[in-house]
Amino acid sequence: MQEIVLHRIWESQLFPINVLTTTSGETIQVIKIGKRNPYSGPDFQHARIRIGDKEWSGHVELHIKASDWYLHGHQRDPAYDTVILHVVWEANFDVRRRDGTLIPTLSLSEVVSGKVITMSEKTKSPGDHKGLACTGLLSAVPENFVISWREGLFWQRLNKKCEEIDLWGKESNFNWELVLFKAFLKGFGLNHNGKAFLSLERALPFDVFRKLTHNLPALESLFFGLSGLLRSEKCKDPYFLSLRKEYLYLKTKYNLSADACHTPLFFSLRPHNFPTIRLSQLARLYHQCPNLFDSLRRAKSLATMKTLLNTRASPYWNSHYTFGKNGIYSVKKLSDSFKDLLLLNTVFPVLRCYGAYTGEVLDTQIKKWSKGLRGEQNNLIRTFRKEGIRSQNAYESQSLIHLYTHYCKKNKCLQCQWGTYILYGK
Repeated sequence: MQEIVLHRIWESQLFPINVLTTTSGETIQVIKIGKRNPYSGPDFQHARIRIGDKEWSGHVELHIKASDWYLHGHQRDPAYDTVILHVVWEANFDVRRRDGTLIPTLSLSEVVSGKVITMSEKTKSPGDHKGLACTGLLSAVPENFVISWREGLFWQRLNKKCEEIDLWGKESNFNWELVLFKAFLKGFGLNHNGKAFLSLERALPFDVFRKLTHNLPALESLFFGLSGLLRSEKCKDPYFLSLRKEYLYLKTKYNLSADACHTPLFFSLRPHNFPTIRLSQLARLYHQCPNLFDSLRRAKSLATMKTLLNTRASPYWNSHYTFGKNGIYSVKKLSDSFKDLLLLNTVFPVLRCYGAYTGEVLDTQIKKWSKGLRGEQNNLIRTFRKEGIRSQNAYESQSLIHLYTHYCKKNKCLQCQWGTYILYGK
């Protein structure tokens, strides 16, 4: 046993709380474990613990062996006079404060299971999340626990995405076409450029955007211009110059300002995710279907939704990735995998928020559609597969991504239904 593991067990309360007693036989009720102290002094401060029939407020000190209290000289340090409980792995010695009073001792080796030790060893400190703490233990979780927790995780993930969308709905007086537009801006920008793309909405009034959906060059010029991609004075490419001219005209006509916009990034992106390509695709998508939210809302099948998202960048981008630089010819259409991402991260959350607003329950359809999308294939999904947790579709893979991000990485084994089953069998 290492002290850092003992800290993990105490901090996460990985012990049966209803059978705790001191080494002298008094019952212990942990009301508040205390706050971890990164500085000198007792390990956990401001704890509240009931011992016998008395409730105590003070600090908790942890050691592997009780005799370490004297090895570290705590019997001479006034900072330790307020320790109300000595938590140890091996209770080999009675310890006392400076005034000679006995400090109650809890020996965790008497109550902590081997599975807890195994999981704690693998997550010795917050942020230490290499692999899974439950590696080799997940096969013990019953299938009904696996299924029910996966469903809960899927809705947790979707609800998390809905938080920002709910806010946009309130800000726009529930203009769902505008809400979807903002969601698509962020979605097309992905992690690298989501915020930059979203900043376009602050500079481009939605009513102006709607007026121009019939005019694809106008849409592209505004997207590129407000994003700062038409600033070059050196580029003499005819397409670039025509867009720049159109942008300057529209900027003056509608009194637009790019001050609130952020220039998107190209660095570390694959060429098909370059902002030039994605902005052109988004412009054409709305040129093809100006009332996109209404069309998606009325869609009765996943196939219809995917058809609505069929779009491509303008012909210029078939042989370019950036302005003025030729590249290998390829039609820059939205891939099936990117459409799946847009449905999961953009369309489904917006539809769920819309359903909550109107009282139209869409959860069954969203769940069905998510099961019809291909799941992610990455190292995380492969790690779970090795443990017997397979993902056949996006519904299942999304749940595992949420589990790892919000539970495994944060060592929240006790908040995980699989973790609590492994530890306590329930």
